[in-house]
Amino acid sequence: MMKKSTLILAFAFAASAASAQEKDFDYEILHTQKLPNEVYQLVFNSANNKVYVAGPKKGFDKEAENFIYELDGSDLRITDSISVGKHLPFGITLNNSTQTLYVGHSLQNAISAIDLKTKKQTLISGGKEKSKIRELAVDEKTNKIYVSDHGNPSIWQVDGKTNTYEKSFDKAGAYLIGLGVDSQRGRVYGTDGQDMKGNILVFNSKTGALSNSFKTWSYCPLNIALDLKQHRIFVSQSNDNNITVLDGESGDIIDKVYLGFNTSPIGLVYDETNDLVYTANRVKQEVAVVDAKTYKVLDRIPTDGLPNTISLDQKTGIIFVTNKEAGRNGEPVENGNTVMKIQYKRS
Repeated sequence: MMKKSTLILAFAFAASAASAQEKDFDYEILHTQKLPNEVYQLVFNSANNKVYVAGPKKGFDKEAENFIYELDGSDLRITDSISVGKHLPFGITLNNSTQTLYVGHSLQNAISAIDLKTKKQTLISGGKEKSKIRELAVDEKTNKIYVSDHGNPSIWQVDGKTNTYEKSFDKAGAYLIGLGVDSQRGRVYGTDGQDMKGNILVFNSKTGALSNSFKTWSYCPLNIALDLKQHRIFVSQSNDNNITVLDGESGDIIDKVYLGFNTSPIGLVYDETNDLVYTANRVKQEVAVVDAKTYKVLDRIPTDGLPNTISLDQKTGIIFVTNKEAGRNGEPVENGNTVMKIQYKRS
């Protein structure tokens, strides 16, 4: 029979272990909001504390009316919906300076510009029949919008003042997916999923010329997050389950942050204030928190859904995450088609 003193020690040890375990979890899931559509991308607007979410109606019905949903940034309740008609919304970005949303219609070879003050909408076409657009990014300094196109291997440039297509940065044979804009250095980055080199294409934003190509040596790099101060490029590698960190000047690989078997990172964001990288690990149904100093995984936040994109409130460090609904085999997930609000605090 176990002695009383031994039992006390055992309970004390268990309590201590539980306390230590609780201390390790430095995140809080503040809110989760279900949406009535297929959820894809989102963007946080610091000017009005709103979150805008893009995603078509279930079934991708081109005859149905589609909406961008506006959520309150405090509690994620739905506060408005903006109709985009029969144009299916997938990608989304925001020009904070002009308060204009840009929405990508991947199946219809166009993007929409939505003035958040007047709700006026402008449909912008790239003018190429075989376009298959994916990601959108904004250069607020020049008021230019960039759109990756893997159907016609190029990056569109759209003028934000007139909301018209200007030109494309072309790269024959590439498969352009993700985007990143470095306004202060005059660069536009595009991930090229064409081969095992896993190139990051570097375009001059003024001339559109391809000025460099950085190899990640991971097949089909997806998305990009930039550290503008330390000039680093973070690249999600869904096939190789890592985040590749590149020197933005030389293109040299600084590190590869392995996230674990079958994690499949998709979206990512860099928190400059706290020097953290957040990754949406689709298959593992989690958001990983990576220390950008040591390149070590600090934490894993369960989403119980298929995380896709992450948007950061730079002021508070809070992140907003979209969760898609169905897995590879179509199996439902608990938090499918939701948006989550998460706060992480470094211990």
